[in-house]
Amino acid sequence: MRMTRKRIESIVVTTLIGIFIGTGNLLLAAEQKAIKKYPVPEHGGLELNVPTSWKGKVHKPQENMPPTVIFDPAKGNDFEVLITVLWSKTGEQGFNSQDNVRTLVEKEGQKLLPNAVETKIVLEEIRGVDHTGYYFIVTDKAPNPGEYRYMTHGAIGVGNLLLSATILHRVKESESVKDTLSALREARQSTK
Repeated sequence: MRMTRKRIESIVVTTLIGIFIGTGNLLLAAEQKAIKKYPVPEHGGLELNVPTSWKGKVHKPQENMPPTVIFDPAKGNDFEVLITVLWSKTGEQGFNSQDNVRTLVEKEGQKLLPNAVETKIVLEEIRGVDHTGYYFIVTDKAPNPGEYRYMTHGAIGVGNLLLSATILHRVKESESVKDTLSALREARQSTK
């Protein structure tokens, strides 16, 4: 009986050590995130909770054009995230409503089908802080050398803004997609 009890205690201790080590490794694997703020002309700002290792910059092609926030990995070129911040120039109510977002995303997807492996667009939901958005994933039929094989595209309303996001990635189940969708779900419009 003693031998069995000691053996059970040994197994329990070994299992607990394994759990603690495994949990520690999971915590190390989960990348740190931070809220990054970007000014939006005449609309306050945009707050995105993204991995701290991502390099971010704002691209604004012309003065009266909406800004696009571009994220790249700290090293390499495994992905590129582009989030364009849109708003209604006329103050239209419902500009970023769930129905309008769904229609917009679906139309964008239909335009991509001729060059995609997929034969139809499958929309997935993004449930945000105060809006619901949609996204889809398509695979390029024949990417040129160095081009991305996969594209995830979606949009979601945030405050009175509409965020249109495109994620270009080399691996279908890329962490960059999960991180971007998480950032879109948690995105906030600030008044400053």
